[in-house]
Amino acid sequence: MLEDMLPDSRLTNDVRDLFVDCCTEFINLISSEANDISGKDNKKTIGPEHVLKALETLQFQGYLNEVRASHEQHKAEVKEGPKKNLKRARTNSGLTPEEAIAAQKALFASARASCYTGPPGAGPSESTGS
Repeated sequence: MLEDMLPDSRLTNDVRDLFVDCCTEFINLISSEANDISGKDNKKTIGPEHVLKALETLQFQGYLNEVRASHEQHKAEVKEGPKKNLKRARTNSGLTPEEAIAAQKALFASARASCYTGPPGAGPSESTGS
């Protein structure tokens, strides 16, 4: 995944491990906060609303729209159910293999650009008003 996001960069194993550690820490932070929020709601299961509230609480409001959109897309995909014949689904896309590869490259480029710029207002705020 890192190679797709940073195609012109070479990364040492230490840097790859650092990325994994950062991702793990971020997930642990959000999970812990969502767990606390679900506990305050007297719920034993963390739901999407708890994750969204955790992002707000931890001042990651910049990610809320993207997370909501991703969740809606996931719900729609689950509603459709699994594809019975994935091979048939791939071959009936209406694209030639070359067009499919070009479309995939465009998606990777879009994701890479999004990664570099990030969603507006992402991350903790710079204010220190506690």
